[in-house]
Amino acid sequence: MLIKPMRGVLSSLSLKTKLLVIMVSLCFLSIASLLFIYAQAEKDLIDEVRHHTEDISEAIQMSIEQMSQANGKVNIEKFRGLTHLRKKGIMEISVVNNGRDVIASSNPSLIGKKLFIKGESVKNFGNVTEYTTTTGGQKRYDILLPVVTGKTLLGYVHIATQFDDFASIARANHRNRLIATFAIFSIGILLAMYLSNKYTEPIQSLADAAQRVAGGDLTVRLKVEGNNEIGRLTRNFNEMVIKLDENRELEGRLKEAEHMSKIGALASGIAHEVRNPLNLINLSIDHLRATHMPVEADKRESFLSTVASIKSEIERLDGMVGSFLNFGKPLHLNLQSSGLAPILAETTHLLSDRCAEQKISVELKVGEDLPDVLVDRRQIKTCFLNLFLNAIQSMSQGGSLYVESFADGKGVTVRIEDTGCGIPPENMTKIFEPYFTTKDLGIGLGLALTKRIIEEHRGVLSVESVVNRGTTVTVNLPASGRA
Repeated sequence: MLIKPMRGVLSSLSLKTKLLVIMVSLCFLSIASLLFIYAQAEKDLIDEVRHHTEDISEAIQMSIEQMSQANGKVNIEKFRGLTHLRKKGIMEISVVNNGRDVIASSNPSLIGKKLFIKGESVKNFGNVTEYTTTTGGQKRYDILLPVVTGKTLLGYVHIATQFDDFASIARANHRNRLIATFAIFSIGILLAMYLSNKYTEPIQSLADAAQRVAGGDLTVRLKVEGNNEIGRLTRNFNEMVIKLDENRELEGRLKEAEHMSKIGALASGIAHEVRNPLNLINLSIDHLRATHMPVEADKRESFLSTVASIKSEIERLDGMVGSFLNFGKPLHLNLQSSGLAPILAETTHLLSDRCAEQKISVELKVGEDLPDVLVDRRQIKTCFLNLFLNAIQSMSQGGSLYVESFADGKGVTVRIEDTGCGIPPENMTKIFEPYFTTKDLGIGLGLALTKRIIEEHRGVLSVESVVNRGTTVTVNLPASGRA
């Protein structure tokens, strides 16, 4: 349960703090292990000395008891039982008479011989004499202890010791210290290697990511882990790349805006030039109507219908030019309650000849009981005409155009489906931008103007398309009472 919180705390520490924690931990572990080894060695040494002392005391007590017997005889068999003391550093225990003859000993080979003690140094502690000899790096202690009863010297007890076990304890202690120190610093080295790898890997990832960014790839994002130096560096790197991407996108938009501004200025000049011929054509149609109107009633009706259609289209074109010139200004709509069925029928009729030329079948399906909508007939007709023309232009090899209108509960929905070439996914986000077009002819204002007009009518325009399968355009307009 504590592993995750501890891991979170460690990940938030700085590199300097982590190194300090590692060094303090190693120091603490070294001191703790050495104290443990010293304590254990001290305990072992104390136990060994205690056992030696008990054994020596037992041997001295036995010697004194043997020498103090009333009959003066010593039980040699009891001394032979002391041979096990050689394993504990007590080389031999002997009972010596006043003439320095060995009368009993844990070493049977000494019995009956003269006791001869040679020492490099001799120390006297009262009546006790200690002889010290150093052989092979080990010290031998010969202790001659007089046994006195009253004022009578009965003899001596000779104890020879050699501290092999203490030397082995010291060597084991030294070995354990070396092993503990090696183990602790091995752990420290492993921790340092782990820490260095943990920091060098993200630094290498940052270097690789920086190289990719330098190559122009601004989609690089690195995973942020922790709040330490590397985590903050990674977070700052990501923020820097995001800002670079935003700046590049902003530069692209500025260039595009500059380009569109130039195109708009050019198109505005062309629009002015187009409006003058339209006015002349309109006046010429009025002149033809006044001078060449047929006398026969049936011909006169057909003539006036044709002239009216021409003037209507001229007026529509003039309105488009005016809307183009005022594209950046609010639209002035002449809203009237009207049904969409006549507008759709009139618009499809205008394009019937062109559809026949391109072998495009047109199907118009108008739902029953459609509510009236509040629209500017001229503007909304322009919208549907633009949408129909786009569909026809996408079917250069023929196809089908299906137009359906139906009530949707809030108003009227018009769905326009074609079987044309479709719109590539990369262009879907640009089709409503002014001056964006993929056609050889056109200035890219059709859909932008259409969307704006429909939105001014409180409507919604949406487009779905699949490449090589066709496009579906949906227009939703609110009913008159909802506008």
